[in-house]
Amino acid sequence: MSKIKFSYNNIFFFLIIISLVASFIIYPTLPETIPSHWNIKGEIDGYSHKAFSLFTSLLPLGIYLLMNYLPRIDARKKMKLKGNKAYNSISDALVLFFLLLHWIIIFSALGYSVSTSRFLPIGIGILFLIIGYFMGDIKPNNIFGIKTPWTLANEIVWEKTHQIGRFAFIFSGLIFIFAGIINKNYLFTTAIISIFLIIFFLFIYSYLEFRKLKKTPNKKEL
Repeated sequence: MSKIKFSYNNIFFFLIIISLVASFIIYPTLPETIPSHWNIKGEIDGYSHKAFSLFTSLLPLGIYLLMNYLPRIDARKKMKLKGNKAYNSISDALVLFFLLLHWIIIFSALGYSVSTSRFLPIGIGILFLIIGYFMGDIKPNNIFGIKTPWTLANEIVWEKTHQIGRFAFIFSGLIFIFAGIINKNYLFTTAIISIFLIIFFLFIYSYLEFRKLKKTPNKKEL
């Protein structure tokens, strides 16, 4: 059996290990119930047993391993993990986001006042900015990116949809960051709505582009 090779920045792996060690050291000091859900105002409205923190502590490691494994099962083999800056950068951003989420839960459980209505929107916004920045560089594949029946069927549709998606995700990310800075509920609601609008828009856009290209002969298809 071949060994697993971690092909992108191992600093993130060590961050995960440090987080895990610190989490297990802190675990005995946690109260029996810890915050596990916040409402749109940033108020705690749900609690779980402290064992829930074990799950959130392991989640970044799970994401790290998953993102290393997924390219192995891409049927088209067009997205190589090694050297793929877009994939690696977005993977790193996901790991950091879930590390942030885990420690928000830990510090809240320990009684610290954590402004989730600020930190979470800003964290989501930065994640979306990173996704948007690299979206146009994502090559056609079966596991990562904007996968609609039409982007998967035609390489030109894939490229056009991801170029438009780049600006859409950056715009949504800016709304999230602005919502976190201003800390107004209606802005956070607007940011969440923007996600659904983007998904709907990109779905329709890819369909229309596919139809347009089908009317023109000799277009490159996957």
